[in-house]
Amino acid sequence: MVIKKESDLMSTVKARIQGNALVVTIPKFSKVKAGTEYNFNISKNGTLTFTPTKEEPTSLKDLLKDWHGEYSLPEDLEDWQDSKPVGEEIW
Repeated sequence: MVIKKESDLMSTVKARIQGNALVVTIPKFSKVKAGTEYNFNISKNGTLTFTPTKEEPTSLKDLLKDWHGEYSLPEDLEDWQDSKPVGEEIW
């Protein structure tokens, strides 16, 4: 498996057995978030391709792009909405 760094250098990793699975460790420099889900493909020549099942939003606009509802403040936060600082809080 080949992971690209920001500088487009490649890194070599080794597959190992863990329980009933074969595991390939992804180096931290790849900045892959734990829990990210991937589709997996093996080509005829043995190349492994991992493609994220969904794109992670990179902005608030991207995060909310498919949301068309109205925002309603949760009840437990309503009392805080009009609160004024009482100490040295930055509001």
